[in-house]
Amino acid sequence: MIKRTALFLLSLPLLLSCTTVADTGPKGIAAFKDDPRLGEPVSKICFKRNIDGFSNATRDTVVLSAGVNDDYIVEVFGSCTNLRRAQSIAIDSNLSCVSDGDFLIVSESVFPSNDRAFDLERCAIDKIYKWDKRATAKDAEEIDDDS
Repeated sequence: MIKRTALFLLSLPLLLSCTTVADTGPKGIAAFKDDPRLGEPVSKICFKRNIDGFSNATRDTVVLSAGVNDDYIVEVFGSCTNLRRAQSIAIDSNLSCVSDGDFLIVSESVFPSNDRAFDLERCAIDKIYKWDKRATAKDAEEIDDDS
């Protein structure tokens, strides 16, 4: 009995060190505040049929590509748990342009089906910003030097 208690007490610090700490850093667009790729806020992305890809997904942001040079970072309300692991994203909008309040339909499957409806998550768009995937930290320094 004493050996078990001693073993438990000795292993307790090791077990406690394995616990995770909640991420208290900035979330959403705020996490990219000093990132030179983050551009100005925009009210909409026209035309939604031009959106042909996505990248850099987190729980609450994703970069949408609308052609060769037009990229936008989109923040969703709250968190969208499937967004980080998304294999496919659709846009639910009644208009030809995507704006705040429209929805991303996110799936962890490349080919979502009605049989697996619980794999889909509907995430409301909160904010949209321009995104320059070619910008670097050096570009930001040059802008600061010119000021």
